[in-house]
Amino acid sequence: MPAPGGIRVMRVLVRSGNVLDLGADTAPTPRPMARLLFRELRGPGVAVVQQLTLTRRDHLTDLRNSTGNVESLPPYAGHPHGRLVYGTGRTRRPDPAFVRLLTGMGQGLQPPVTLATDWLLVGHVDETMHVVRAGNARGWTLLVADPRTAARLLRRAGAAGAGPTRLFPGSRTVGELLGDRAFLAANDAAAGHIDAQLATMLAATGLRPSEIVRVPVLFGASESEPSLLKAYTPGIPNGLSLTDREFAAPDPHGPVVGGRDLFRQAARDALAAQGVRVRWVADLSWAHLLGGEVHCATNALRDTSSTARWWTP
Repeated sequence: MPAPGGIRVMRVLVRSGNVLDLGADTAPTPRPMARLLFRELRGPGVAVVQQLTLTRRDHLTDLRNSTGNVESLPPYAGHPHGRLVYGTGRTRRPDPAFVRLLTGMGQGLQPPVTLATDWLLVGHVDETMHVVRAGNARGWTLLVADPRTAARLLRRAGAAGAGPTRLFPGSRTVGELLGDRAFLAANDAAAGHIDAQLATMLAATGLRPSEIVRVPVLFGASESEPSLLKAYTPGIPNGLSLTDREFAAPDPHGPVVGGRDLFRQAARDALAAQGVRVRWVADLSWAHLLGGEVHCATNALRDTSSTARWWTP
């Protein structure tokens, strides 16, 4: 921002709207882990903001207040400051106070796009979509989880003799997954839900279906909440853009044929067509099996030195 003596940069860190609720004998409190923002990072040029309601809530509802459920769209026609994106649903929604903080920070210039995420166990928008650079007029597009492509590649692996192999330690074999009608039906259901999310995003942005970058992710029912779905294989879109041309993606542990991971190859080819290089991150044990991925487990401070001067016409 303009200031006496030249341009000044203020980084604003957002504390998530999560609460720690230990039961009836203890009042809910903001999640203690985030205190390190105030203790270690706040200072000259770095601010921390928080706004939440200290009410009791079940764990699944509270998950909607994690910042994995907060994304943004770059500027495009009609929205020169971009837009906020977050997930919600009929029964589980983010804390309204936290949402007001996010929308208020945009000062009305970043009207939100809301996506239905109540079909997901964790319920975050980062589980299915990520913005990546593109060679189109607007310069960006959406990277989207594609369960149908994942199932097609799984069948290809089975036909190539990979039926007895496991996708990762502790997973079922390719043959077992292909023979499980309930698993395949859950994967089809995920595809339908993602179709609905994508329809919302296409209507909001003007992107065309042909511009979307699709990458394979298998989904299945949650063991603890069978009516809700989660990524069975590490979700490739749930990664971190290191630069506009480098994407740190979860290693998908897809089916292997001829020494090649079919999910890796499909994602690498799809992103390479947009000029994006993939750097694979082995997050299976420390993120995926705990319900998250690379994006969930990272925070990024961006280099703003080449940012456009948003305050000028």
